[in-house]
Amino acid sequence: MITLNGKKFAENDNEITESLFETGGTCVGYAKRYSRRINLFDLQHTKVGVINRECVLGCASIVNGRWWYSYADIDLVGKYESYMQERNELESLATRYDSSGAFFN
Repeated sequence: MITLNGKKFAENDNEITESLFETGGTCVGYAKRYSRRINLFDLQHTKVGVINRECVLGCASIVNGRWWYSYADIDLVGKYESYMQERNELESLATRYDSSGAFFN
């Protein structure tokens, strides 16, 4: 499970079900990890954002049939109180670093 700005994103259906009965709150969407990014989805499995290998959170939307990524705030995540809070949360998701930047596992 991934937590961004206090909002939970489940990595599988079991985590969604478990979050219904926990006191920490219900998941607002799904997260799918890849080797160099994490895709964020809403509960209908529509992509809403991405965290790239440099630990940058981007909003995803479809423009003219193609994916467009921007620095806009993602509605499901909300606006962070501070830039450092955002950086610390995103960098904590990276599990391995090398000379070309952060990579996810």
